[in-house]
Amino acid sequence: MRSYAQYCPVAKASEILGDRWTMLIVREMLGGASGFNELHRGLPGISRSVLADRLRLLERVEVVERRTGPRGRTLDYRLTPAGRDLEPVVQAIGEWGVTWSFTDPRPDELDPDLLIVWMARHVDRDRLPPDRTVVQFDFRDPAKRYWMVLEPAEVSVCLQHPGFDVDLHATADTETLYRVYLGRAELAGALRAGTVTLSGPRELQRGFGRWFAWSAFAPASRRAGERRRAAARLSAPHSVQVERPLPL
Repeated sequence: MRSYAQYCPVAKASEILGDRWTMLIVREMLGGASGFNELHRGLPGISRSVLADRLRLLERVEVVERRTGPRGRTLDYRLTPAGRDLEPVVQAIGEWGVTWSFTDPRPDELDPDLLIVWMARHVDRDRLPPDRTVVQFDFRDPAKRYWMVLEPAEVSVCLQHPGFDVDLHATADTETLYRVYLGRAELAGALRAGTVTLSGPRELQRGFGRWFAWSAFAPASRRAGERRRAAARLSAPHSVQVERPLPL
């Protein structure tokens, strides 16, 4: 952690959070990840040594606490009150990102492994059928297959067939489902275009779109164009009015 040598709150916070990967580690932990391997899976591209280094730093500055078991073995990592207090910060950064810096995704940014984990985290369990529902996801470009086991008490993602009957099949272009998840496209439009297809009982097809809460940044993503246009109107040249000075 390098110091900016400035007695400024922004500088102090940036010394802790400004290193590469640090904010994404916090993002994953706010999303519910706690184990080292779970964090590593949610951060494609990070090395295990860098992840361990960042976690040690966050533990040292009391943003993260490490729970240990017998013989000092690490069980998991949890956010401290200081870490949980970063939730509105991460939300604000994400909303700024979808408004001002989001463009079409590059192929190397489309990771179905990551997307299926994010989708599972954002299942609205109150809207699930009362009985276990198994959805098989087939992604195109790149081709990947997953099974999501949905129950009101628990949601899990399987890389191998879970051993239960599949109730609903979903096939999707990876980019399209990313767009739906992030609020840049509507599921209904993707279904009409055939870039997402569902096969199975009609009531499960109708319920599919209601089971997922999608990304926390999706509402801001849908409003992004409107926010940019409003900002442009405010910054447009206009006549300058000279105000009369207030009396002393």
